Amino acid sequence: MTQASLTPPGRLKAYDPAQDADAVIKLIEEGFNLKNDPESMSIISQMRLAAQRQAQGGVIAGGEFRQPGYVWVVNDQIVGNINIVSFLDKLRHIALIANVAVKPGFQHLGIASAMTKHALRYAQQKRASEVWLQVGSDNLAARNLYAGLGFEVIRRVSNWVLDPVTPRLRPLGNCDPTLFRLTGRRMGDWSKQKAWLEATYPTDTRWYASVNFSQFQPLAWLNPFAWDWVGNLSHFALRREHVLVGLLSWQTGMQNADYLWPAIPENPDEDDVMTCLVTNFLNNEWGGRTTRLEYPDGRMEKTLERLGFRLNRRLDWMKFKR
Repeated sequence: MTQASLTPPGRLKAYDPAQDADAVIKLIEEGFNLKNDPESMSIISQMRLAAQRQAQGGVIAGGEFRQPGYVWVVNDQIVGNINIVSFLDKLRHIALIANVAVKPGFQHLGIASAMTKHALRYAQQKRASEVWLQVGSDNLAARNLYAGLGFEVIRRVSNWVLDPVTPRLRPLGNCDPTLFRLTGRRMGDWSKQKAWLEATYPTDTRWYASVNFSQFQPLAWLNPFAWDWVGNLSHFALRREHVLVGLLSWQTGMQNADYLWPAIPENPDEDDVMTCLVTNFLNNEWGGRTTRLEYPDGRMEKTLERLGFRLNRRLDWMKFKR
């Protein structure tokens, strides 16, 4: 009998921040093994602080939540959790199912399946045009569960981390200074940068990101709604014999880490281009703060490792198709 066909013990109830926060935060921390991920533990700390503030201010009415949560209870013990996060992308309501966790000892009883089915019904009632979730690429049991419920893998991405260390000069590798030249980004570079960004970070899974690529374009500062973004972005361009071959955008000011957004066409020279861009960034700009980079799975992995990045996790983007 599959998990999707089991009738699990217990019941589902709406998440109550005043009563459930501590148990849910502990469940998420243990369920996703976050103790070795400093950024995730920072988020856990923020969740605890937010829960304390909510508890001090009294219970918040369920209708005020933009991200409804549910917990699974067995004999008055919280053993499961699920959240539905809403995004608005060009007037489309997109729902992301997140933080699906079941306590060890209660797994494989159908609880995750029951919670996910409820989340799908909720998203459909709210007329979400799309429903997505992310799952660890190595979590075969969860991937099979979601596939059985109608989700399909759309793409796989790798999350890389450059851990905080004292900056040091790094060798330029194959970055021949007589061939490659690093410059500031020029006005005319935007059309290629936009196309390369869209190829690397497809639009169908970019609504969740902490950055809006439209605010990368030159003169974005003319839009007052983009001022916070523009002040936190720096762009570097690499040219080979005066021809633009790649760009690197540096996003600072985020609470837990900085982010790098490479815009490099997929071709035989992309490893050299990435090496030149990132090495120059590390030698001349980087201050040693935790820096993250997301990239399509399987692309330039050895290059990123050689540059000092650590593979943090591989994630599958799955979309509900039924």
